[in-house]
Amino acid sequence: MNYKMIYFVLGKMLRLLSFFLVLPLLTGLFFKENKNVIFTYVILIFICFIVSTTIIYFLKNNLDKKFYTKEGFVIVAATWIIYSILGSLPFYITGYIPNFIDALFETVSGLTTTGSSILNNIEALPKSLLIWRSFTHFIGGMGVIVFALAVLPRSPHNIHIMKAEVPGPIFGKVVSSMKRTAILLYGLYIGLSVVMFILLLFSGIGIFESLNITFSTAGTGGFATKTSGISFYNSNYVTLVVTIFMIIFAMNLNLVYIILAKRSLKYLNNEEFKWFISLIIISTIVIFINLYYSVSAPTENLLDVLFTVSSIISTTGFTYLNFSNWTMFSQIVILFLMICGGCAGGTAGGLKIPRIIYMLKNTRNYIRKSITPNKVIKLKIDNKTIEDPSIFSNYMLLYLIVFSIFSIILSIQIQDFEEVFTAVLSTLNNVGPGFNKFGPMENFSNVPYFSKFILTISMLLGRLEIIPFIVLFSRYTWRKKLNNK
Repeated sequence: MNYKMIYFVLGKMLRLLSFFLVLPLLTGLFFKENKNVIFTYVILIFICFIVSTTIIYFLKNNLDKKFYTKEGFVIVAATWIIYSILGSLPFYITGYIPNFIDALFETVSGLTTTGSSILNNIEALPKSLLIWRSFTHFIGGMGVIVFALAVLPRSPHNIHIMKAEVPGPIFGKVVSSMKRTAILLYGLYIGLSVVMFILLLFSGIGIFESLNITFSTAGTGGFATKTSGISFYNSNYVTLVVTIFMIIFAMNLNLVYIILAKRSLKYLNNEEFKWFISLIIISTIVIFINLYYSVSAPTENLLDVLFTVSSIISTTGFTYLNFSNWTMFSQIVILFLMICGGCAGGTAGGLKIPRIIYMLKNTRNYIRKSITPNKVIKLKIDNKTIEDPSIFSNYMLLYLIVFSIFSIILSIQIQDFEEVFTAVLSTLNNVGPGFNKFGPMENFSNVPYFSKFILTISMLLGRLEIIPFIVLFSRYTWRKKLNNK
């Protein structure tokens, strides 16, 4: 284990956090907020910068830059824990979220782009905390480590960090250089965000609102500056812009880059993309028809249904319509979309479309193999043979184990099955809203603190897809150090 390199990279990440905190500080200064709020940002920035500078100074001249998969997982998991704890301090120290577990839940929900909240009155927060809250989505959406790779020293071993953080079962470089891949992906991420921000400005909702919505949409998180969410603006234009960009950011950004770079739509003939878009179109149509002919459920217009479907499958989870009032059929479709999630390599959560494709194709092959046992059947996704299907099946097993354990733990304090099931589902898949008391018009404020902490862990495990945290807390990771003792 290369401990010095781990500490060095964590020092770099701490310095990066000090730069991220400048945005809410400038926001607070611009809106002339309470001195206590301003002072909180100044102190946090100072501490993060001094500690990081000290770590980097003492390690930079005696550093072995080689590190491998194990170190990559440790760096990623440790960074997310550090960011979660320190990122929650502005809410806690200023007193706007007086309980630390609540502040941690809100921050982790932001960084993991889950979008679940404990706030009953979002408008009561000062604008600097609102911008920080939405900005955590932007930081966590593409991955803070991916951003760091763009500024870290070039190393052939950086791929081990990127593999540990980029959401999805299949990771691929856009170009041969990992550093350049990180730069291109983040450049695309920022570029798309700028385009969305400009389009929202034309709606007349203002710079501050447009910036917050852009941060939340880009990270597919769903935090808004109003308790009523996107519905507050009562604008089809805003709804349409957000819908389009939720879909784009939930796509595989590698694919988006290739389409833009090659200036050709032929690359849309991609199996993952076609499944993703088909799910959105089919789900929107069947839900719209089901609600239209339902007597008991409210009739929604097509754009509102499309927005809700896009919000759920992209795991953005913006507050918009109360789908808890829809028919059972429509709710089941929504539940299925929560599980599916977006594409690999995008900012969405969920199981990811490639895993859904794998499960369906693997089941089909199993049936065919039962009929013709001697036939050699290869599993292919997008005409590429999956040489090691265990990357799918092993994760699915881990996912089910974690889901079951967390559901059992939550049932100690929460007695309603639907609430337990959807609370774990929405946090582990980084969706945001669930059903019943955790529906789109509700929040997690009344959840007991122990259960709230478990759901916080669930969000972190879901965002990093479990493995980095298992590696971080596994005794085998640190076995050599223990034996030396």
